[in-house]
Amino acid sequence: MNGPVSHSGIMLLAIGLITCEGPPPPAAPPPDCHGVPPWPGQPPLQEPAGFRPVSDVDWATLKPKDWDYLRRTSSKHDDICQDSGGGGMRSALRIIFTPDMRPNTEPSVHWIGLPFVNAVYAAWSVRLSPNWTSSPAGGGKITFLHTPMGQVYTGFFGSTAPHHVSVNTEWAPYGQLIWDPNVTTTPVTYDRWYRIEWYMKWESVPGAGDGVMRWWVNGVLNGDYSNVRYPIGGFSQFEFAPTLQNPPPQEQYMYVGHTYISTP
Repeated sequence: MNGPVSHSGIMLLAIGLITCEGPPPPAAPPPDCHGVPPWPGQPPLQEPAGFRPVSDVDWATLKPKDWDYLRRTSSKHDDICQDSGGGGMRSALRIIFTPDMRPNTEPSVHWIGLPFVNAVYAAWSVRLSPNWTSSPAGGGKITFLHTPMGQVYTGFFGSTAPHHVSVNTEWAPYGQLIWDPNVTTTPVTYDRWYRIEWYMKWESVPGAGDGVMRWWVNGVLNGDYSNVRYPIGGFSQFEFAPTLQNPPPQEQYMYVGHTYISTP
């Protein structure tokens, strides 16, 4: 009959088991995203005078300071990619759209809270993958600003490329109203980086109808409105929630580079 295993024998067996496991496999390198532009680049940003930064991130992580993230209907989590060319090693957020997404949903949402402010300036760089597939409703929504009484979002409008950036207010008295470029229409195609700037400012007094909405693409003013009606309350959240009408036929990506948000 075999006798009991001694304490030293147990230790040797444990050591042997640990030794046999070997080192863990190396972590997979981050995916590559070519051409991430330097920030802020040229021409200078159109940030209003006196605004203070709320967030200024280069997306080195899925949850930068004060931001949060949730996967929605994509079957893959978003990740961080790196531009290995040019010596800059700049990083970007890679939002992953999968064919099994549900219609009229976003693959994920990345958001930051705001203290019910009456004006917001936001700027970010963005690129759509070369295999991007649009929907009849357009190339997809991009960013949202939320209020207690409704929301407003930017989007790539136009059912086929080249798209353009427009803004859609979804609050009373509009219900839903798309504001198209009224100054210049910058064409947006795939596999190219664009810098988008977006400025929203409340009415001077409720009901005055003198609220401001402006946006720029690559430094060029596209939309300039000063007759916008705003709901009661202020902006409580900014988010990337790039909704698509139809799921893509194959995996595709939206890349988000440096993101900057400021308020009065």
